[in-house]
Amino acid sequence: MQISANLFSAGLSAIKTGQEQMANAAQAIAQPSSNAASTPAATTAPALDIANITEQLMQLEQAKQMSQLGARVLSTADESLGTLIDIQA
Repeated sequence: MQISANLFSAGLSAIKTGQEQMANAAQAIAQPSSNAASTPAATTAPALDIANITEQLMQLEQAKQMSQLGARVLSTADESLGTLIDIQA
């Protein structure tokens, strides 16, 4: 019985995708709103774009779940490989 390297690469790919999505969402939250500079009140306090922040927070949650999924895939593949090594030995 063979364990395909695809399991490990799928897990790593899921973690990488989650990290990239998390970085993009965090950067979008940290950037000031583009329409904030057009209003006079924006010079004293930045305008909050609640819809955008909510969307980015949802993206952060999805990224977290994607990373956790990748970690679980890697853990399961590792356990399976360990079991096969024990059986063969």
